[in-house]
Amino acid sequence: METLLQGWLSIWLYVMAAIAIVLCILIYKHRHTWSKLTILCTLAIVVLVLHVLEEWVLPGGLHYSYNLSHGSSILSCYPMNRLTDMITNFGGVLLGCIVLKFWGFGKPAGIAIMLFSLFEVFIHVSIGLQDMQIFAPYGMNTLYSPGLITSLFGFLPIAIGIAIQLFRTKEDRPKFRQWIIAIAAMFGFCFLLINLPEDLLGSQNTPYAFTNRGYYERYAEQFEKDNGYQYDKASNSAETE
Repeated sequence: METLLQGWLSIWLYVMAAIAIVLCILIYKHRHTWSKLTILCTLAIVVLVLHVLEEWVLPGGLHYSYNLSHGSSILSCYPMNRLTDMITNFGGVLLGCIVLKFWGFGKPAGIAIMLFSLFEVFIHVSIGLQDMQIFAPYGMNTLYSPGLITSLFGFLPIAIGIAIQLFRTKEDRPKFRQWIIAIAAMFGFCFLLINLPEDLLGSQNTPYAFTNRGYYERYAEQFEKDNGYQYDKASNSAETE
């Protein structure tokens, strides 16, 4: 089982990229038949894939700031590790594809994706502000967190586009019941895909630690020395001295 999980963790980002390419092809193929709301919601799944690549690879390192903000002294793996974050993100993409395939994106789904997109903008701006406070003494002078670019230039325009579609006319406006369904679904799936995996699989001794600090490599060495952290790349662990 361990071998299978490690193997999957080595390829899942490529699978996500392939899914994004397929979704782009579908958007182009159905551009004249799909509603604008469906196109925007499908684009949100594509942006989520790009968002994950920014958080993990280009430049990567979101886990470092995330775990730091959660009071962890084990910044490479707790509470977020490669397994929990894979479940969060791959689960989100898979959920979006299932909705597209079997139900389509109606108003409740559109509301949920709009709110999720706005939340991503808010959380990454907040993390960027936090990071500037923490790492300013070590040379950070730009508001940034891994995932911010795709949030501002991907999720934010999509949220605005969805809002335009949902509120174009009085007749288009979602009903109160649709708002309730959307909000309940969003919080429910956030719990299932974020909180639950971290509660069940978050461990200080996990074999699924991240292997580098990504964007934070430039600041982390001196920061860790000054604040009592140790990030051991050989064992993929970080702990207070």
